[in-house]
Amino acid sequence: MALRSSIFKASVSLSNLNIHYYDDLNFTIALHPSETEERMMYRLLAFLYCAHERLEFTEGLNNPDLPDIWQKDLTGQIEHWIDLGWPEEKRIKKASGQSGKVSIFTYNEFKTKAWFEKVKSIVTNNKKVNIYNFKEVEDESLIKLVQRSMILNCVIEDQQIFLSDNDTRVQVDII
Repeated sequence: MALRSSIFKASVSLSNLNIHYYDDLNFTIALHPSETEERMMYRLLAFLYCAHERLEFTEGLNNPDLPDIWQKDLTGQIEHWIDLGWPEEKRIKKASGQSGKVSIFTYNEFKTKAWFEKVKSIVTNNKKVNIYNFKEVEDESLIKLVQRSMILNCVIEDQQIFLSDNDTRVQVDII
């Protein structure tokens, strides 16, 4: 019998001071059996950083043809393709061909450096692709925020994300 995804609920009060986007968001996040809680939280951070009224989590790891997150226009065309991790060149080309904007969020500086060397030739001159690297939180405070039902506050300013609940406040820098 296959393992099933774990379901998490998140209620987030978001203030993105960079783009003046403010919203109270409620959504369900599925933690795939092969995914760590840390990756799930970085996926949540990517969502919050790119927040838009039509932004959605996809089937992600359950369907390798889809990005982790996407924003579609009213006709169903992909406007923004968002991946977390280190996609291969083929996937980046596919994303660029299917959407107007591609954002790739990485979260391990060592893996990111090696990955970037492999894909540098196709991402450097591609105006559609933006790469963001979450500086890893060393003390595992990001994991301390994980609960089946999370009530979080998020403030984004410049290249920093502040995520908190009643007990824990985490700063994640984007480099």
